[in-house]
Amino acid sequence: MHADIELRPTPRTRVWDAFLNFMTRPASPRPLAALRIGLSAVLLTQALALAFNMLDLFGPRAIVQWRINEHMNVDGLPRLAWFASWFSGFATSEQVTQGFFLGYVGGLSMMLIGWHTRMGAILAWFTHLVVFMTDRAAVYGVDDFAHIALFYCMWMPLGNYWSLDVLAGRASPAPSPEARIGLRVWQIHLCVVYLSSAIEKTLGAGSQWLTGELMWRTIMMPTFCRFDLAWMSEYPLLVKLGTWGPLGVEYLYAFLIWPRQTRSLMAWSTIAMHAGIAIVMGLRLFGAEMAVFTAAIWLFKMDDGSADVRL
Repeated sequence: MHADIELRPTPRTRVWDAFLNFMTRPASPRPLAALRIGLSAVLLTQALALAFNMLDLFGPRAIVQWRINEHMNVDGLPRLAWFASWFSGFATSEQVTQGFFLGYVGGLSMMLIGWHTRMGAILAWFTHLVVFMTDRAAVYGVDDFAHIALFYCMWMPLGNYWSLDVLAGRASPAPSPEARIGLRVWQIHLCVVYLSSAIEKTLGAGSQWLTGELMWRTIMMPTFCRFDLAWMSEYPLLVKLGTWGPLGVEYLYAFLIWPRQTRSLMAWSTIAMHAGIAIVMGLRLFGAEMAVFTAAIWLFKMDDGSADVRL
């Protein structure tokens, strides 16, 4: 008697379906593989640069000794001193330090070639935690972001593309919901990082950033000064533009990186910003690391067409 009535989805159902589509629609693991390779290469470069001075930075009689670091570390965080004490009957403190450092290099190497990728990521994250993160006097932004990235790497399907795991049949390069979730987590995280950085700079020391004073003091510091930029004192507007440019990129990142029409421009502007910081301030590893994050997550094409810029 009654005609069939087509059930229309409620607004709440449409929102929920859109969210699930946004977060779990199968995506290619290719961008995550690019992230894995780029991050591993940057961190291995850093490890190579530190290798010959590793004990001077992290050893028991380093520039900042373990007894002093104890007062700067988070309670309960595993540290080299613990393991040196546990293995004191088998190895010296220096050998324990070297062993953890070699484990870190080994984990990164496994990630780079995609051989038992998840185990490599776990090894790299744990050894990075013990060696780097318990010596707060010897680390800076590149190490903090590396630790966050390595934590994500333990859970994401980074070995499902361009890897020995795929060649061995242990992983599939097919699009998957797990790859989509991993990409979304990284994309949202980067947006939060850049936007919160811009807000903190503007509100925390707003007048100094907006007037260019902080930029001027930074490029004049011997620690960061790579070129003679004293001539810029004659052109204060140039210093201000050098400050406003990065601030603008950080503010706009979270809004212009999502639309396909502006994604490429925003991504390349961000990479150019980090390249400029690397050249002018000498923060090459930090610049390379941040450039890898944006390039891999936003510029490498997914099979489903959700990103349309191919490198």
